[in-house]
Amino acid sequence: MIKIGILAFENCLQSGVAGMLDLFTLANWEKKRLQPEQKTPFCRTQIMTLDGEPAVSFNRQQITPNFSIDAAEEIDLLIVPGIMGRPEVLLEQQELIAWIAAQYQQGVIVASACSGAFLLAAGGLLNGRPATTHWQLADRFRMRFPKVDLQVDRLVIDDDQCLTAAGTSAHTDLALHLVEKFGTKALADACAQMMLIDRSRRDQAPFVRFRGSREHIDDAVLKVQQWLDRYYREKITVRVMAKRSGLNERTFLRRFRRATGEAPLEYLQRIRIEKAKQLLATTDESLETITRAVGYVDISSFRRLFRQIVGLSPTVYRQRFG
Repeated sequence: MIKIGILAFENCLQSGVAGMLDLFTLANWEKKRLQPEQKTPFCRTQIMTLDGEPAVSFNRQQITPNFSIDAAEEIDLLIVPGIMGRPEVLLEQQELIAWIAAQYQQGVIVASACSGAFLLAAGGLLNGRPATTHWQLADRFRMRFPKVDLQVDRLVIDDDQCLTAAGTSAHTDLALHLVEKFGTKALADACAQMMLIDRSRRDQAPFVRFRGSREHIDDAVLKVQQWLDRYYREKITVRVMAKRSGLNERTFLRRFRRATGEAPLEYLQRIRIEKAKQLLATTDESLETITRAVGYVDISSFRRLFRQIVGLSPTVYRQRFG
């Protein structure tokens, strides 16, 4: 039996707490059905807050804890939910960050959902590790925690003692992953079937809207970004972009990656694919027309690139989001 602690704090998503509790409780129920000869439940859960007082969640409902973090029972697994709003607010929780880090040092497995990854990163738990968070928070996360290998396209990342899940509803994917990790695949599948959850999804790439990081102070790079917003359809090389920036190619490449987190040509590709996604979702234009409209000529190459970045073919993307 695994002992699970779920943190609650001001403005956290109630679904990130209650949803986890529902799935773990369901796992106990389903284990009885699947393995009636085993009397030990899958898990025991408890809700914790910093001081033992109720936390007011994002929907302004109170979450009543079982314990304060100091009085809580010993745990094997700690769940850290996300919040709605500015994730930087979480970084003011220095006592909570220190406690999470201390739990990790004692061997507790730590798992976060959505912006909860900011708390893990602030405690140094994710340095040198792959991690994910909600795609809208990616630029802020990278700028604040450059030592973390942020892989924002992925839905759930399990790096042994640290697990991170992406979006606001990814706590369900995380919970099912944990049920499989500490239970069995059959148990996780049974819970997913009962809750009507599709376990086939593995990333958040189809939902990501690429905007290009602008939260930097490099005017030369920003100048090129603004130019690409208008002229992305044209035949563009690194040399052309460097000339537009007023920098030599080597300096431009270095500064562009440092400012945006991407190489210039990769950045251009993502702009074009984002425009293609918009056209696929909002028009009936043919794939050939859309391919040319975003600056490509070869449809086969465009299809491969689209699938590589989005995780779906253009046809499937249109079916799902059109």
